[in-house]
Amino acid sequence: MLFAMSYLFVAFVFKYFNENKQINYSLILQGFSIAVIYIAIIKYYNYPGWKDLFYDSFFYRRPIISAEKADFTFQKYFDFLLFKLINFKKITLSSLILVGLTFYFSKDWWIRILSLLFFANIYIKFVFFPDSANLRFFLGFVLLLFIVFLYTLSKKYNGFQLRKNA
Repeated sequence: MLFAMSYLFVAFVFKYFNENKQINYSLILQGFSIAVIYIAIIKYYNYPGWKDLFYDSFFYRRPIISAEKADFTFQKYFDFLLFKLINFKKITLSSLILVGLTFYFSKDWWIRILSLLFFANIYIKFVFFPDSANLRFFLGFVLLLFIVFLYTLSKKYNGFQLRKNA
C-alpha cells in the first residue's frame, strides 16, 4: 500500500506540474479507494494496529496481543531506528550507487523521479519495519532500481541491440 500511495502522489504531482496544471481527479480517486479498501480489510478482520505489530516484532513478543498494552515511546522507537540504520549500509550503498548512475546516464525527469521514488520507498518501508537483519525485504526495491538503471542504459546506448558481425 505504501508504494502504491507514494507512486500515485508522485504521478499526481508530476502530471500537475509537467502537463497542464490541472488536477487529475482519477489519481485522487485511486488513492482514496486504496486507502478505503485497506482500512476496510483491517477493520473487517480485526487486525491489530501498527503499534501492536511493531512492539511484538521488535521489542517484546507478547503471548496474547490483547493481554497487555503495547507500550513504547517515540524516543525508544527513534533509538531503535538509529540502531538498525547502522546495519542498513549495504542496501543504502547499493541503492545510492544505482540512483547516482541513473541520474548520470539519464536526462529524462520521469526516470529520475522514478528512481528517487524507489529509493524513498526503501526508507519508508524501513521506518515502518526496520528489520535491517533481513535485507531480503528490501531487495525488491533495489531490483527495481537496477531495472530502471538498465532501462536508462538501454535508452542511452540505443537499446543494447545485438547485431551480426559482418
